[in-house]
Amino acid sequence: MKNFYKSVMSILLVAPIYASAAVDLVTNGSFEADLQDNGSWNLYSTLLGWSGAPDIELRNNVAGSAFDGSNFIELDTNSNSSISQLLIGTPGLYQLSFWFSARPGTASDTNDLSFTLDGSAPVTVLTGVGGGSDHNWQNYSALFNFDGEALLTFSAVGRSDSLGGSLDMISMTSTIPEPKTVEMLLVGFLLLSLTLRRTSKAYFSRNKL
Repeated sequence: MKNFYKSVMSILLVAPIYASAAVDLVTNGSFEADLQDNGSWNLYSTLLGWSGAPDIELRNNVAGSAFDGSNFIELDTNSNSSISQLLIGTPGLYQLSFWFSARPGTASDTNDLSFTLDGSAPVTVLTGVGGGSDHNWQNYSALFNFDGEALLTFSAVGRSDSLGGSLDMISMTSTIPEPKTVEMLLVGFLLLSLTLRRTSKAYFSRNKL
């Protein structure tokens, strides 16, 4: 019976690892793929995976610090601006998550930030919040039914004065196992079933009256 329990434990321990694998549809969600020197900032029409309208302000330890890594973005460049990325993947239930903050040292009417997913009604996540001495990063997270393709857009919607809210660590993840993972789990449970059947037969053969 000891070998049987070892087999059961090995299958049960491996299965959750595969089941917890998450697929992130967002490219360059923490903006670390684009080089920006420490203590500097610049305007870009595009970053890896992202398009600006008209541009994107990439910062590295300027007017605050990033939540994840070294870089983060601001979406009020010379005027209110936006950033978009087309997400493509397997349809299903996904979790959108990102971190946002008012810019340090700013008034409460300049940092408003909203987002849309595939043309949905804009959701404002930062409104009427002034900036402190440094970033006060807050997380937004929600579940969405994803049909395989969607445009994710973030926009500055506060006072258009070149001083806006900040964004970092954007992700769109699914925790539903991929087909290969499901196959591996089914194989694992099949092996478990066969092991249990053989062990039961052996046990009753040895202990029958």
